[in-house]
Amino acid sequence: MTGQQELDESGGYGRAPSVSITSPFLLTEDPTIAQQIAALGQPRRYRAGQFVYRQGSLSDYFFQVVRGRLRIYLTRADGTERVLSYAEPGAGIGESTCFDGLPRYASCVAMVDSELLAVSKRAVLDAGRLEPEILVEMTRRISRKARLFAMHIAADGLPACGRVALILDHLVEAYGIPCPEGVRLRVQYSLDELALMIGVTRVTMSRELARLIDDGLVIRRGREIVVPDVAALRVVAGDYRP
Repeated sequence: MTGQQELDESGGYGRAPSVSITSPFLLTEDPTIAQQIAALGQPRRYRAGQFVYRQGSLSDYFFQVVRGRLRIYLTRADGTERVLSYAEPGAGIGESTCFDGLPRYASCVAMVDSELLAVSKRAVLDAGRLEPEILVEMTRRISRKARLFAMHIAADGLPACGRVALILDHLVEAYGIPCPEGVRLRVQYSLDELALMIGVTRVTMSRELARLIDDGLVIRRGREIVVPDVAALRVVAGDYRP
């Protein structure tokens, strides 16, 4: 980690308005409980390019994003990377390995200057004895991360066009805002970022996205993406719902 040692280690489409606008696999369900958990944390600031944690490290801490944007990815044995998700304000990251005591299975790096709250396992367990809903929320968060891996496994079994449709469906659920043409993604991604999330090249991502556009399943204006018919897009993804 550069310059800072790791500690021992707002509503989207189809979701309640009170839920933070971030990945549905990272966000918290109950804002009140989320605030109680966040209150247990200590502020940490990371510069762009600085690691919050690295794959293989051990830690008794997880993090909640206050501001900024972070990339969570794993490095394969051959040195290639697979992006698991991007975390923005409201997201929780690193919960699973905080509680299982095993090495981090992924790395987290700040894409821009970011501020996080570092929450210790001990603080959560102590608070959970007084407010059991905190422990229920932590269990839910970890379960949602398991679904994130399920989505990536499902994507690997799909043809390229199905992978693109699957990640767009995932993003629509997280960031979608109804508009006259359908559902517009509030957060904009580059082709490279989308490609890294589904394990394809930028060229393949561009080609398959163009096919979806030609078929009328996606509208694209620069980085802005609109999905006219989410159900039709989901058919291309094999009707898989992570």
